[in-house]
Amino acid sequence: MPTYKLTYFNARARAELCRFVFAQAGVEYEDYRITDASPGNPGTTWPELKPKTPFGKIPVLEVDGEMLGGSTGIARFLAERFGLAGSNDIENAKIWGAIDAANDLWEKMVRANFEKDEKRKEEMMKTFRETAVPQALKYFEQLASSNGAPEGWLFGTKVTYADLELYIVVADYLLKQVPTLLDSYPTLAKLKTSVEQLPNIAKWLKERPETQY
Repeated sequence: MPTYKLTYFNARARAELCRFVFAQAGVEYEDYRITDASPGNPGTTWPELKPKTPFGKIPVLEVDGEMLGGSTGIARFLAERFGLAGSNDIENAKIWGAIDAANDLWEKMVRANFEKDEKRKEEMMKTFRETAVPQALKYFEQLASSNGAPEGWLFGTKVTYADLELYIVVADYLLKQVPTLLDSYPTLAKLKTSVEQLPNIAKWLKERPETQY
């Protein structure tokens, strides 16, 4: 049996999709969360670990001692290994595009939230809420609706990691800002419910640590 160790900060952010994939697949792994609160414990702090990572970034995944980098690359690797990817190469390419679109929306939100200039931040958040979010959710609503799965899945007849990624962006971030956001997107609301009703995901949602991000 392969052994897996996922290393990231004590946050959801770029590692949560990987954790969701592990959870849905029912595969055991070490969810190692870096803190800088343990000085003198070699290898536990980010400055100590950073030069050892493939790209100087985290998350990283160690598979039987082999270290992989890049959050989307790791998620793709896990999804393909655990049966949460598409059913063919065309569907996989569509899934990658959907995940890119969801990531792009999340990154726009992060850039706005961390903008230091308050006037610029207000402008960026206004553009994000009024333009970026409706454009992206309209695209995803059309995608899920045209797919026709009763559960609201984006592709095919079973959950894929694209559904999990969209759930994370919507439920962990967007709905916290606008709780009624999905009122205008009924198929996405159905997708959200379907993800939450997956037994392994429901267990993870109940057990995962509460974090700031």
